[in-house]
Amino acid sequence: MANEYDVVVIGGGVAGALIAWKLAQAKCNVVMLDAGEKRLDKADREVFVKAFAEAVNTKKTPSQPYVDADNSKFAHSPDTPDFNPADAANKLYYRQVGPDMFKSQYQRLVGGSTWAWRGNSPRYIPSDFKLKTLYPKLDKAVDWPISYDDLEPWYCDAEDALGVSGDHREWNGVFGAHRSRRFPMPKIAQAYGDQRLKKRLNGLKIDGMEVKVFGLPQARNSQSYDGRPACEGNSNCIPLCPIQAKYDATVHVKKAIKLGATLIEQAVVTELRLNTSGNISEVLYKTWPNGQMASVQGKIVVLAAHAIETPKILLNSNGGKGIANSSDQVGRNLMDHLGGEGAAIMPFQVFPFRGPQSTSCIESFRDHKFRNQFCAFRLTIGNDGWGRGKHPFDSLKDLTDRKLFGEELQKELNHVVTRQLRIAYSTEQLPDPNNCVTLADETDDFGIRKPKIAYKVDDYTRKGMEYIQKIIKTMFTRIGAKEGEWEFSDLKAGVYSGSAHIMGTTRMGSDPKTSVVDAECRSHDHKNLFIAGSSVFPTASCTNPTITLAALALRTADEIRKRL
Repeated sequence: MANEYDVVVIGGGVAGALIAWKLAQAKCNVVMLDAGEKRLDKADREVFVKAFAEAVNTKKTPSQPYVDADNSKFAHSPDTPDFNPADAANKLYYRQVGPDMFKSQYQRLVGGSTWAWRGNSPRYIPSDFKLKTLYPKLDKAVDWPISYDDLEPWYCDAEDALGVSGDHREWNGVFGAHRSRRFPMPKIAQAYGDQRLKKRLNGLKIDGMEVKVFGLPQARNSQSYDGRPACEGNSNCIPLCPIQAKYDATVHVKKAIKLGATLIEQAVVTELRLNTSGNISEVLYKTWPNGQMASVQGKIVVLAAHAIETPKILLNSNGGKGIANSSDQVGRNLMDHLGGEGAAIMPFQVFPFRGPQSTSCIESFRDHKFRNQFCAFRLTIGNDGWGRGKHPFDSLKDLTDRKLFGEELQKELNHVVTRQLRIAYSTEQLPDPNNCVTLADETDDFGIRKPKIAYKVDDYTRKGMEYIQKIIKTMFTRIGAKEGEWEFSDLKAGVYSGSAHIMGTTRMGSDPKTSVVDAECRSHDHKNLFIAGSSVFPTASCTNPTITLAALALRTADEIRKRL
């Protein structure tokens, strides 16, 4: 029948696109369903670039090019689903019941959030996979059912697939994370300010840990690669790379289609239906804007929707009774990398905004000696002044408010803007079953119950953030930045940011009583259901999850290929 396939892949983000590509490569009959609209042509990117370039300053947000682009079907209207599913004021898609605000968002667009991601691609380290074994005092910690060594060859394949630029010598062996293959490209050149900062921090030790500035591995071309150009240093990688030097998942969506896979866009999956054997027999979806119901069938179903959308679909299935949840873990253990930053006026010029927003990082604290007391963390050096916290035009307004003009204004503006630098941090969050995604009573435009989020930031993370700010202040002191020119988040007010690194909610594990999927990401309950993406992560580490979920996706695709 026309709607029967070998594999149904739900979601066209990184995980879904890679799996569809590898299985299409193996001559499987694959269909991809994605809730967003496909924008795969160069002309589509140009529309987005134009929309961002012409936006007034107050609207230059990561979602702005896609939501408000001229003639875009994404513009908010009564008959289209929200493109940006949530905001801090809780006005849009998912409901929040607290006690803390979950601050990360995602996008409904074929290619997913890689349209607007930063591209940072460090691997997890061996200790991230064995947190409970190494730190038994952490009562919420668990071990992964696989080790770093199990995933290492797939990390190499993922770096080749996405096109990661990095320095093999710097990264080989960091915290025991050996590399069996070089990065496919040399590292992105480190920004001028990063290089000066590195010299000033050289030899600094904090609590016995040496501070080292590394070149940041990025899924961004340092040279022509895979038919895409080298980075031109446009410095607006968020909200999008105007030339696609930075990887996004449309790359592998297009590769899969070229190999024969089918893409059904604007298809919002409503539920998965079971047969009498307990396997997935049918995938139901509605297309927008007309809301027409349709379905597809597959020998194997891969759910790669997102760490919020994936549990929502599972809980909405089987007439709202839910599936794949004999462990009662579907939706639980929602995690993110909470962050903040310290900013300062450097005692030397750094000349930001030349190149990507980040080109360097500090990994020294990813497995620090206090990890049994507070979270691991990593630091990223900003190449975008004071980032979204204070734009150059904000600095200009400050000076004009002081009634400066002429040569005095030029001199002071040059002093401030050319010396602005920030050090951002992202933190490890432990899995907590009470941090969860459930179903709200409220429904969306399609009559589907919306996700509801309960979320709390625990002391393990908060204490880590306090320690991090002390670390950054020590660095600023070493550099010689004046304390009166520092800017920090106010932790007493509970200020933190989300990283859009949404993880957990369908964790992998060896025991069906405590996990949703096994080590191959196959459902314990339904043998033809696989789940892909960061929702399967048992723990979060403190680094960007994309290259890890990509490695897992390639590993899962190979397992599916064998079964077919």
